[in-house]
Amino acid sequence: MGLVSAHKLGGPKGIGALIVRPGVEVPPQLKGGGQEMGRRAGTENLIGIAGFAAAAKAAAKDLADGLWDEVAEVRNILDSELSAGPNETISVGNGLTRLPNTLCLIAPGWRGETQVMALDLAGFAVSAGSACSSGKVRASRVLAAMGFDAARAGEAIRVSIGPGVTKDDVGRFAKAWTAAYARARSRAA
Repeated sequence: MGLVSAHKLGGPKGIGALIVRPGVEVPPQLKGGGQEMGRRAGTENLIGIAGFAAAAKAAAKDLADGLWDEVAEVRNILDSELSAGPNETISVGNGLTRLPNTLCLIAPGWRGETQVMALDLAGFAVSAGSACSSGKVRASRVLAAMGFDAARAGEAIRVSIGPGVTKDDVGRFAKAWTAAYARARSRAA
């Protein structure tokens, strides 16, 4: 069984799909009519479904055309720039298969929330947690499962880029992040 949200691939918010293997019974949350085999109540959101289908088609084309390979290349350039130099940056998952548009960095001695504020002032938006834990203050279960303690997990940020982000853009980000990290380290010394 799997769940897919349309907004994760550029479709409308509020629509998704539940993928169920044949023979798996899913108990209804709200009793529905016969048109949905009793699984859900209400009328289908046809406009949302059509938007989801269009987004899925466009995403499949982007994938086939290598768009996300290009995004991964730009992400890798950013990763290299941030991992180079005198700092002790940890690039989480570096060398492993990972999402092409996302980079998770741990900056020892620099709290994630402080990084978010410093980068916001520099004109960049990043997150100190996963997208689905926004606003919550607790260590990442994923980072803990990867062997990072709560202190290291609290020093992590997530940087997401997309198809419109250029090598120059990530170069400017790397310069701003590196300068802010140097300031943070000098204050801590």
